[in-house]
Amino acid sequence: MRRLVWAAMGVALISIVFAGCKEEEPTYTVQVTATEGGTVEGQNGEYKEGETVEFKAIPADGYYFTKWSNGSTDNPLTITISNKDITLTAQFAQSPLVTITAGSNGTIGGSDNGRYAQGETLTFTAIPAMGYCFSQWSDGNISNPREITVGKDDISLTAEFAKPTIETVDLGLESGTLWATCNIGAADPWNYGDYYAWGETQTKDDYSWETYKYCKGSEETLTKYCYDAEYGNNGFTDTLTTLDAADDAATAVLGAGWAIPTNAEWKELYYQCYWVWTKNYNNRNVSGYIVYKAKSASDKGTVVYSDGTPAASYSLSDAHIFLPEAGYRGGSGLHFDGFEGCYWSSLLYDDYPNAALGCSFDSDAVGQDIVVREIGFPIRSVKRP
Repeated sequence: MRRLVWAAMGVALISIVFAGCKEEEPTYTVQVTATEGGTVEGQNGEYKEGETVEFKAIPADGYYFTKWSNGSTDNPLTITISNKDITLTAQFAQSPLVTITAGSNGTIGGSDNGRYAQGETLTFTAIPAMGYCFSQWSDGNISNPREITVGKDDISLTAEFAKPTIETVDLGLESGTLWATCNIGAADPWNYGDYYAWGETQTKDDYSWETYKYCKGSEETLTKYCYDAEYGNNGFTDTLTTLDAADDAATAVLGAGWAIPTNAEWKELYYQCYWVWTKNYNNRNVSGYIVYKAKSASDKGTVVYSDGTPAASYSLSDAHIFLPEAGYRGGSGLHFDGFEGCYWSSLLYDDYPNAALGCSFDSDAVGQDIVVREIGFPIRSVKRP
């Protein structure tokens, strides 16, 4: 009996010894820091294997998060603890610096210079001084206003301005009409120039009925060029269907002798010239139509669209004008530039007085267009014999 008791006690003693030797579960240290330009949100400390912890990199003003020191770009970053200590650093860099300046004879409007986060979109407008026009940005781009999306690199651009020289070209038209080489407000044939609502002689920031000169805030409150009482302010009507000289932007800006083309003059240009669409006029990366003086009767009225091949006998050394696809202005924005060309005629539309006629084209079509008067179009002017 005694021997059995001692044996039982021995078993108990052994059990006690084994329980006292049980190992604790290991923990690991997590230490996450930040470089200059930001901070880290999260809890450093001791964690057991399998636990997770989240850290978020928070950039300071003028900086952006680039990556963690382990190469990950996840933000927030979730860490799962696995049999080792973890040390990480959130890395930051200064945001790109945007610097837009004006050359001689102009100023810059729109967004401010400074550091911006990647992906932000800014808009800058080159504003020429009196007697000058915008020519191009220092990188060759001719869009104005200029929309810029911030990337990783600094951006530095200068707006260039020039004294416009409006010349004419004799395209051999039966009427003897001479066409200007550039749009109004453009320094070169490939520049878009300024935009005008029909019947207005000043450019503006917003092209809408609310700002249109000859109405009281809507297309049904016209105060000039209105033959239908339903569209006139308080039933107003008149007999005017062609722009007065005082409302002709070409005459107002360029002086006597210049005018916005009539609808008949646009038709003459179409039927008596040789039109060739190009996506890169004079290596300026600007699309539109080269309108050549026709070299033969069979060439008159020919339009070579984007899928056609122009006659080899025509080159830029021949008499021509270029009509860029300058789009149009509606509201405060520029629309379809690089895809569509839109130009006013001086004639009101004969079905609805809230619209006027113009010339419109793209890479696959050229024709007459009917457009509401508050829209802003560029102007290509003419001189008549």
